Amino acid sequence: MHKKLKERLEDYFSLKAFPTHDEVFSLADNASSVLENEPKVYRPWSKGGQPGGLIDFSNYKKNLPLIIVPDIHGRTYFLKNILDFVPPEGFLFPELTGKTVFEALEKKSVRIVCVGDALHSELRGRNRWILAFEEFSNGIFSGKNMKEEMIENMNLLCSLMELKIAFPKFFHFLKGNHENIMNVYSAGDFPFRKFAQEGEMVRHFIQDFYGDDILMMIRYWETSLPLLASFPTCVISHAEPLKPFTRSEVINGRFSENVVKSLTWTQNDIAEDGGVEKMLLEFTRKKSSDNLFYFAGHRPVSGKYCLRQNGKFIQIHNPEEQNIALVYTDRVFNPDNDIVSVAE
Repeated sequence: MHKKLKERLEDYFSLKAFPTHDEVFSLADNASSVLENEPKVYRPWSKGGQPGGLIDFSNYKKNLPLIIVPDIHGRTYFLKNILDFVPPEGFLFPELTGKTVFEALEKKSVRIVCVGDALHSELRGRNRWILAFEEFSNGIFSGKNMKEEMIENMNLLCSLMELKIAFPKFFHFLKGNHENIMNVYSAGDFPFRKFAQEGEMVRHFIQDFYGDDILMMIRYWETSLPLLASFPTCVISHAEPLKPFTRSEVINGRFSENVVKSLTWTQNDIAEDGGVEKMLLEFTRKKSSDNLFYFAGHRPVSGKYCLRQNGKFIQIHNPEEQNIALVYTDRVFNPDNDIVSVAE
């Protein structure tokens, strides 16, 4: 099974072809089903009787090494390099020394949390977006430049769904502000544009190239994603929390405009002071925030990281690098040593 999975992933990473309509439909359907049936033991269900917005391993029976992945933005090569990466000695359990991240996933001996933002190449594809917008303005929704953009995005999306289906308890992808395939303004989501009309262009491409059913299936997957993950020594969301939320608010927050917006869209320097520390105590169940950290991406940083909230909040999204954060089971996180590059 896993050999076939690895081969499928390699096909996606090669970018030789678009995933087919049936392939995307099946993966989105199956991945959404996995998300909508995650067990209460690590994904508490909301008042509506569905898995809620929280992934909770803070008090789980077995603490595993944790890899935190910042915004991906269509970088299939980044995800490939993560899976092929051999972590430093001491990160994985001794019997897995020298093994890759993918091999550790197969052994159910590592957890991976991606902070969100699967689509849109952003600055990396700036010129391509501008050229694609010229096509878009002339009514060409799946022209040459947009196809170059979307072959990355669709193969990445399928890779993420494959990994969630194969390793449901060990691979997690949180909702970011770019998980808005319909480009809607509702429930904490906002239309996206930066260099062009990226949100609308992607929506039109999916409709034109795949059809409305694929658009709806991807949207269903997006609305099934969790918003926040908690572990014994850290908490993770896409963006810095605008204000502190309780467990109940996050669990029931998937369709709350306030919660979704506050965990996916926060700009630098506008979050409530002390909110991160309150959330660390709330979600790790600890009495002191010593040696606890809150991780997020969203706003770009230069170098490896940026510290906020008295050093308790660590931003790790550098779009020019391929950095991941390694949270060990037996030592305090050190951003200088434990944020590492997986670039070849």
